[in-house]
Amino acid sequence: MYFAKNTECELARLPEGELLTGTPTADIRKPCFALFKVEYKDTYSSILETWKEAREIENMGGTLAQWQQLFDKSKKNLNHMFTALSKAHGFEGAYLLAGRVVNQDGGLGHVYMTPGAEKFFAERCCAGDNEIIGHFKAHV
Repeated sequence: MYFAKNTECELARLPEGELLTGTPTADIRKPCFALFKVEYKDTYSSILETWKEAREIENMGGTLAQWQQLFDKSKKNLNHMFTALSKAHGFEGAYLLAGRVVNQDGGLGHVYMTPGAEKFFAERCCAGDNEIIGHFKAHV
């Protein structure tokens, strides 16, 4: 699915001089994917997963429970990614995640901070988790 939506960009990975006509076949997609994996060696799977989740959110037309489930799944994946980066590379970070549909997404709000960024919003923004989520929801 990613390839179909980004065909031109992915075909540009192929070596110069390879002319393609018509719809790319599996024989063309395979080397493109191999080159994609080489370029994004350590992160290609999370890039594709994040892209897939973004498409799911874009196309979401389901129930509130489905929306909550997708929010929780995305939150879990982001928390895991931030924690892994912190442990493996010493990166620290903080993020806010909130739904943007006022009458529907009231309960969709999340704050996460790696250990080195604990209390960032409280100390730098003078706002606790709920308050900073409220400010963020008002912004988006």
